[in-house]
Amino acid sequence: MLLDLLEFKYIILGAYAPQLIHQSSKIQHSSWPGILPLDSMLENYNLVEYKDIVRALRQGDHRLLRYALQENEDRFLRSGVYLVLEKLELQVYRRLIKKIHVIQKHKDPSKAHQIKLEVIVKAMNWLEIEMDIDEVECIVAMGYFENLVKGYFAHKSKVLVLSKQDPFPKLNGKPVSS
Repeated sequence: MLLDLLEFKYIILGAYAPQLIHQSSKIQHSSWPGILPLDSMLENYNLVEYKDIVRALRQGDHRLLRYALQENEDRFLRSGVYLVLEKLELQVYRRLIKKIHVIQKHKDPSKAHQIKLEVIVKAMNWLEIEMDIDEVECIVAMGYFENLVKGYFAHKSKVLVLSKQDPFPKLNGKPVSS
């Protein structure tokens, strides 16, 4: 059971927690980081407390991530993964911005790489997260720094301009710096 839990932590957390993994032929290090487990896998290994975290990562739902962390705080603290799971916030924001980008691409392909910061603020407010444009800029800037998002701000027009080539680089199991 312990090895299964360690495998799961490696799968969901990628390179955040490689120190938790024992060298084992059962674990294929190169193919697992960043792959989110299915609900059935979580149930098989009795790790249902991670379901909402995985769902939040898939959906870009910060509200669900906060709920899951709050709901299972004691368990995550005892198992030593709470702070690591908190670092997934940027990944959730990245996913939300990526979803907005996809919607924009369908709406107006010529301006798909330009996202008004106000649109991101509205998405956050819809998720019941009170945030203003300055806070959104700060989050996206952290995403730039962590190489989660490629682009720049057009401050005059309050627009996030995403790179036309690979605006959301592959994560490759890279940890988010503290």
